[in-house]
Amino acid sequence: MNIIELLKYNQKELGNKIKEIVSNYRDFYSIISIDGGGILVTPKGSKNYPLVCSHLDTINDQRKAKETPKIVIQGDYISLASDSPCSCLGGDDRCGVFIALELIKARLPYAFGFFYDEEIGGVGSSYMLQYLTDNITAFIGLDRRGADQAAIYGYDNSELMSLFERRGYFKAKGSFTDASNLARIYSKGVACINLSVGYYNEHTPKETINITAMNRTLTILKDMVDELTSKPFLIENFMIYNELYQSKLYYYYGGDDDLYNYYGDDGLYNYDDDDDDDSEALEQWYIEGYNKAMEQGYEIAKAEFYNDNLKEAEAWYISYRAGFKDALDDMQNLKYPKKALA
Repeated sequence: MNIIELLKYNQKELGNKIKEIVSNYRDFYSIISIDGGGILVTPKGSKNYPLVCSHLDTINDQRKAKETPKIVIQGDYISLASDSPCSCLGGDDRCGVFIALELIKARLPYAFGFFYDEEIGGVGSSYMLQYLTDNITAFIGLDRRGADQAAIYGYDNSELMSLFERRGYFKAKGSFTDASNLARIYSKGVACINLSVGYYNEHTPKETINITAMNRTLTILKDMVDELTSKPFLIENFMIYNELYQSKLYYYYGGDDDLYNYYGDDGLYNYDDDDDDDSEALEQWYIEGYNKAMEQGYEIAKAEFYNDNLKEAEAWYISYRAGFKDALDDMQNLKYPKKALA
């Protein structure tokens, strides 16, 4: 099932479709489906496995929208049409569902949780706790905006984080998702992490999906089987979460699990010149540039990119431009930019 098809289902329809798809892989997976909870898929004969978490509802479901989104596709960039009646595109979290289904099709020895009603407080994942086994090594969320964030919630393991940092993810601070909900209440003390899956501006009509970013996380998870199934990653302490650097680039919006870009009144980013030499601040500017290009998609970002004379530019702008350019390179060179549309 491609990402466009996934965007056109409501929560109930998608749940039925996922059960139909996964039933084709009963030779490899066991399946539990619980009304009001979700669909739990576990690999047969595997001693240890991470639980990969995604959710089936969108803001359209919660607002009882009956219309299907009118979708615009431009290269690797998906958005709502200007006259679409929907509240959002639905990339949150159909991008995560797409990745999970592709991993199932590849018969990877991961477990998968497709949960109902995450958007109203993790109702489905809380209900499905009773069906979890003792084999889980980590909770891996597929429910984060952007292209390269690995969000933490206070249920962390430094080794687990380092596995993703080595693959280009940057640490971010989240507030809630199904993976963190389960890490909070699961008795075995297993850590969680939540990965970017390529959507932006979620919960709004301006939501977009970058297919390159979505497939990047898919490709990385395909490459991490041995590491993620090797042993449990146990919660260490709350220090990583509490001490996480918070850049002035971001602010929390409505308590949701996503960080939104902050712009000054003049259209430029707010910035404190005293932080010029702060390597963490420069790293955040690099991340901002990277995600800005990913949010726009290759064609739009390429059209806006031009060769500045950076000789006199401030350090923050050079870092921002470097991230922007790297995202353009990734979108141009990634081998799987159109896979999700096939």
